[in-house]
Amino acid sequence: MSYRPLLRIAAVLLISLFGSLGAQAAVGEGQSPQPSKRLAIVIGNSDYRSAHLPHLANAANDAARLSESLKRLKFDVLTATNLSSDGFTKLFEQAEGKLAGASAVLIFYAGHGVQLGGENYLLPVDTPSAENLQELIAGAVKLNDVISRFASRERQTFVFLDACRNNPMGKGPSAMDGLAQIEVGENTFIAFATQPGNVAVDGSGDNSPFTTALLKNVEIPGLSISDMMIRVRNETEAITIGRQVPWDQSNLREQFYFTEQQVLDPAQLSASLSRILADPAAKERLKVELASNDLQTAVLIVGQTLRSVEVSPLPDAAAKPAGTQVASLEGARQSIVSGLEALIVGTSATETDSQKATDLARSIQTELRRLGCYRMTVDGSWGKGSVRALANYYKNTARTASATEPTVELLSDLFLHSGRVCKDPVVVRKIKPAKVASEAAPARKGAGNRKAARSQQQSSRPVAPPPDISGGIGIGGVF
Repeated sequence: MSYRPLLRIAAVLLISLFGSLGAQAAVGEGQSPQPSKRLAIVIGNSDYRSAHLPHLANAANDAARLSESLKRLKFDVLTATNLSSDGFTKLFEQAEGKLAGASAVLIFYAGHGVQLGGENYLLPVDTPSAENLQELIAGAVKLNDVISRFASRERQTFVFLDACRNNPMGKGPSAMDGLAQIEVGENTFIAFATQPGNVAVDGSGDNSPFTTALLKNVEIPGLSISDMMIRVRNETEAITIGRQVPWDQSNLREQFYFTEQQVLDPAQLSASLSRILADPAAKERLKVELASNDLQTAVLIVGQTLRSVEVSPLPDAAAKPAGTQVASLEGARQSIVSGLEALIVGTSATETDSQKATDLARSIQTELRRLGCYRMTVDGSWGKGSVRALANYYKNTARTASATEPTVELLSDLFLHSGRVCKDPVVVRKIKPAKVASEAAPARKGAGNRKAARSQQQSSRPVAPPPDISGGIGIGGVF
């Protein structure tokens, strides 16, 4: 019996199988990663009915403004103002229905909050004019219950509390001003508008000092939550002249970036840069910001002072025909290239071509780092690490590599891209067991033997542990 026909059939089947797998792999590589689901619950209570609980003009404004920012950052946002006790119950039930598949949950509360007997409570607007502690907390929402309801080891949970108001029951053994220390749930971050036992002010502007600082920093690209809270803390302290210092508690397992899924309109970014470059004072501010920030962040920060160039969210794909969007993007890119040629590459006659090339490479490295693709020192030296970072960017954006060397066109492409593109997992290296010399090994004589013994002792020392990847996550500490 001949086996050749069977072999030919098997070969055809194998070729078909591997060809199909290869096609599937090619399709998979060309697809952009799906954004993770992030849920936000935003509450602002202003209109209290009890004479013991003053009206808080800014709490509802704080919730509305933060909701707008979180929507731009691609959160699924549930916003509610002036919630009664029943309103809290219905909102949390609605939020629980959206928890499936969520990678992160954010809870923001602005309104009256008190601590009683070491427990923190959020007060609904229908809280009665209480004469004792039992009446006050009868319909209140226990903060620890909220945290345990939404916190999970499998997802990151963030709680922002602009609620450290005066205690309506006055100070006493079980009633204190401000909010008390709480037990942080697993993989949870909690931020307080002020230090423990202190009172946060509602503010005289449109928003409270804490929320004002939060709004100013939450949309800045590339900031981890710990870096953002440093900015929020410093700016809140400056606004309140040192009377209010935000605190936070954390046991997050990895860093979090609000701008990981950020979407910005390229046309608006282009307009911001053009307007800044046309204004001598704004242009000088931009150069100052570039000393400590990436290009996109610097433009957003300086652009905040120019109302006519506020960055708005990218419209839905159905809002404009695809051809219009492509034309708009190309126009934005051409405008940015012409502006960056003078700003980044420089026109100074004192700079050599080598210095200009270094400046350009440094700017591209910085933008790649903002996008999460470059994790080495930003030094302007374009080497293998920079090339790998650029290849990682192309891979994660499913784009064809258009350049491997620094160019102004490449910088403009990076500038127009928002969000956290490269999200490589943190790898913890395993510590190899130390090799210990066998006592049964025969001892050697002479100076050479002593040298070998010293070398053997050094090799038997434990390997240094890997760096602490949680450093910088808990800024305020546990209080």
